[in-house]
Amino acid sequence: MRFQTLLLTTLMVGWGVGAMYAGLVSGTLPLIQQELGLSPEEAGRVLSSWLLGMLLGASGLGYLADRLGRKLSLLASAALMGVFTPLSAAARGWLDLSLYRVLAGAGNAGYMVTASVLLAEYAPARVRGRRVALLESAWAFGWLAALLLSRLIAPSYGWRAVFALSGAALALLPVLLVSVPESLRFLVAKGRLEEAEKLARRLGLELPERAPAARRGVRDLLKPPYSRRTIMLWTHWFMIVFTYWGIFLWLPSILYARGMPFVRSLDYAIAITLAQLPGYLSGAYLIEVLGRKPVLALYMLLAGAASLGMWLSASDFEALVWGVLVSFFNLGAWGVTYAYTPELYPTELRGTGSGWANAFGRVGGILGPYLAGLLIQAYGDPLAPFALFVVGHLISAVVVAALGVETKGKALESISQ
Repeated sequence: MRFQTLLLTTLMVGWGVGAMYAGLVSGTLPLIQQELGLSPEEAGRVLSSWLLGMLLGASGLGYLADRLGRKLSLLASAALMGVFTPLSAAARGWLDLSLYRVLAGAGNAGYMVTASVLLAEYAPARVRGRRVALLESAWAFGWLAALLLSRLIAPSYGWRAVFALSGAALALLPVLLVSVPESLRFLVAKGRLEEAEKLARRLGLELPERAPAARRGVRDLLKPPYSRRTIMLWTHWFMIVFTYWGIFLWLPSILYARGMPFVRSLDYAIAITLAQLPGYLSGAYLIEVLGRKPVLALYMLLAGAASLGMWLSASDFEALVWGVLVSFFNLGAWGVTYAYTPELYPTELRGTGSGWANAFGRVGGILGPYLAGLLIQAYGDPLAPFALFVVGHLISAVVVAALGVETKGKALESISQ
């Protein structure tokens, strides 16, 4: 129990740090646009660059996790995002800023894929979904930290100081190196039995059964029995990433464009982000009560309804209320998503399957912020993109309800058959 708590806590810290790195550009975007002279379309390129990096990192580092180990992938991911985020402070235009964001974003996605897989492989079946959903809840704390840093530092010292100070989070690397073990299931699957036995004795855990060895790759994701699951996951991931990043990267700028002062727009964004915490916790509770499939479909449906309210809001107060509801349900769905995804594939395919689902979603994430910038520029209405976000949430809800399978309370080995 002590090991399980320590593993969850350590992985949550890294998850929150990654969220902070991701959110720094959101809280400082109006200042970045002013200093670098970026149009909304160019700002959209900067925002989408993180998602391009996540696409590359999720697939590449997820594959690395299946080939060379969960721990190595985790450390490489943390190093990428920890080095290139503070380097963004040296950017002189949208192109070099975007390059730094691509490299850091690759590390962010690699970390999330690997951490969720590692935790799922250690957690008992009866609480596996809840623990991975709690892991994802650290995202809200990290995003809040990014907005608070922007709120406290940027008005006086500028956006570059915010990025430069983020380098302090590199202290995470030695913590991960010392306190996070390799996955027992990975070691057994690779035939490294002596190493696995020593680790199991040290942790006080039983050694998992060794499944028949099988060489699997990306093509297996689209073959039975995984093809239906893969289609469902890829569609859902595309839509949830499209909506989340399209909304929350632009949120302070959208509020600023509605006539709010910079500081007040950050205050509203912080209030809306706070709603993510009960959203995560409610999803983490319901996932082991109602199951993965119904909770995920319901939360995406309700996030779509809240997006419609946001699109039609006529006052700052209405935008705040509907923004809180979008935040609650969209992020509650994220917690379920990260718990559900690794459960649907076997050990030898789990990192690859989770990584490719995550990567396919990042295509939506690249398009979301970019299309939002184009729509804002074309229509002169900061709320125009929410019409697209309504549709994205609804498509996900329908596909999960139609194609999803239930995994609540089942052992990982039985689910993957």
